[in-house]
Amino acid sequence: MMRDLGTLTTIEDLRQVKQLAQEIEKERESLADQLKVKTAKNETVLDEFDLVEKQLHLAAKDIVSARNSTDIAKLRAQYGSLVILDQIDALLAQRAAKTAQKAALEQVERTLDAIKSAASEKNVTDLQLELWHVDLKASQAQLPSQDVAPVFEIYNTLLQQQASPLIQKLESGLLNSSWDQTHGGVNPAASSVLASSFRDLSSRIYRLNALWLPQRRPGNLWNFECIANNFKIKFIYHLVNESMQKPHSVEMHFKFLDKYLDQNLYRCVDIFHDPTTPDLNKNFVHQQFINHVLAPIREKVNTTLVKIVNGASNENLKTLVVLISQIFIIDNALVKKHLYDGLGLIAMAPEEVLNTWLSFEIDSSISQFYKITNYTSLEKSGADFAKLLENLYLYFEPFFSVEYAKIMDYKLKTTREIFLKLPQNYRDTLLNSKDETVATDSELTQYEKTLWKARNLQLIRTTLENFGDKSIFFQLTEYLNAATSSSYETVFDDVLNLYEDAIVAAKESVIHRYKKLMNVAFRNYFKVSDWNQINSEPQQCSAELVSPLNLSNKLVSMMERSDLTPDVILAIKSEILNILIHYMIDYVINLNKFNKFGLDQLHLDFKALKDSLSFPYSSIPQNAEEGAFLETLQILALKYREDSNCEEFLSKVYINHRQFSGLRDKLSIEYSSDSELANALYRNL
Repeated sequence: MMRDLGTLTTIEDLRQVKQLAQEIEKERESLADQLKVKTAKNETVLDEFDLVEKQLHLAAKDIVSARNSTDIAKLRAQYGSLVILDQIDALLAQRAAKTAQKAALEQVERTLDAIKSAASEKNVTDLQLELWHVDLKASQAQLPSQDVAPVFEIYNTLLQQQASPLIQKLESGLLNSSWDQTHGGVNPAASSVLASSFRDLSSRIYRLNALWLPQRRPGNLWNFECIANNFKIKFIYHLVNESMQKPHSVEMHFKFLDKYLDQNLYRCVDIFHDPTTPDLNKNFVHQQFINHVLAPIREKVNTTLVKIVNGASNENLKTLVVLISQIFIIDNALVKKHLYDGLGLIAMAPEEVLNTWLSFEIDSSISQFYKITNYTSLEKSGADFAKLLENLYLYFEPFFSVEYAKIMDYKLKTTREIFLKLPQNYRDTLLNSKDETVATDSELTQYEKTLWKARNLQLIRTTLENFGDKSIFFQLTEYLNAATSSSYETVFDDVLNLYEDAIVAAKESVIHRYKKLMNVAFRNYFKVSDWNQINSEPQQCSAELVSPLNLSNKLVSMMERSDLTPDVILAIKSEILNILIHYMIDYVINLNKFNKFGLDQLHLDFKALKDSLSFPYSSIPQNAEEGAFLETLQILALKYREDSNCEEFLSKVYINHRQFSGLRDKLSIEYSSDSELANALYRNL
């Protein structure tokens, strides 16, 4: 900072004047430098302003010169996204649209003048109609529909005038030729010349029909209406007095249709397919012939449905059920037999009609079910109910096979109410019914009833499993899984699980009742106590075992007559064998002493009991339980063997060590536990 001269008050201060002057000079130079920098900055700012002004002037000039969207795109690439560019682009687009609209209106006016002129002169060619169609179609995209609709109407009128005489010619020609005649004589349509003439005329009508504006009406194909006219006349002539409100007439109408398609579908395809005309290939002709032949059937069905809905009566309900069922049959036949992929007759049935039909079918099925459960014997009820389910499946198969999205929920309801609930109700009836005769039934009768219950459960389970493999239920499973985010293997999974549990319970009940009956029969046998006093080689089973053997044979015979599946019978027999083995151990071996002949007698008795079970194949041992039992008999007979090497096994010391590897090797022991071996060895002491 420069110092004030007023502060120099002493001689010493004066001596510093020179130094002060130098400081002042430095500060002056510093200020001068700062001034130069600021001046330079100001000049730079002014230069930048000049540059910006020049650039803005240039940009404005470029923007003003823009004439189209391409110019705007280039400006965006050069100057970035500017609001003014968006505004100009929108204005240019509006201008282009107005220009195109004006051009389209002018073209429409020229075309309209040409149409009116040609119409007045009655001199129109198919080619002119095609050219006008192209012009009007192109203009349609540029103009509001209300501007072109009147022009389209005039054009379509002229188009129809051009086609009408051709339609009449084809219709009358086909009718007179009896191309679809089915009774004797030579079919005139078989003439290749006549067939070619019909084909050319049909194709020309089809091409004219395709020129309809704004577009051809769906399902309204002039040439196919001509082709199907013969059927319409035959249908009216033959069935004019047959009301569909008579149940027997419903089937008659559909049989007439089915027979006509059988005789004429492929004849039609052969005559009217035309490789030179777009779309008129064999498949298109195939589908459209069926579609147009169905027209009078659709009309008849619709009229009948309206009458039925408006008039409630039992007769109308009966007709409704027959009609809907026949509709499913014919729709199914159209798909499977005639390879039709269009919309079937069921699409005409309103929701209230389908609801009425399905309610009736469900009630009817339930009624048939209760006739079986209330009035049929236990032995027959399973087979009768399985037959009912199979017949219901065959009855509903046409309904299930029709692929129409709007009836999927009806398919699910049918499956739920008939094929799931009825089997579940039948299971509950078998397991929970209070049989009034149980108190007075003998144990043998109750055993037999339990067998029939098990067999009936198995029969219905098998029926449901077979249904699960059907394609229609496979599709329903996929639909259900998708709709409910589930992962069922089949729609029958839940009810099949219930049946599996019920079969297991019934199987256990059979075993329990066998055991209960045999307990009584074995009483005298269990009282035998002279096993160690038998003094000769036994030749037959014990006398006290005759009664149990006879009973076992009878019980097993009843089991096999019940038609249980082989796997279940085998499982039951295996469990019964285990019971018999435990009887032998608990009530004979553990309670008695045996000599050699006594053991032989016991072995013979056991073999007789096992034989009474009639296993389908002979195996010794039949299972691990029998293996352990036979090994026990083998050990009990050790002391009667003439083998000094076995003596070591018959000592308390050996038994108490519980090291039985030598014994196992010597006697090839595989099934017995150490405890079982020790117990058998102790009984030898």
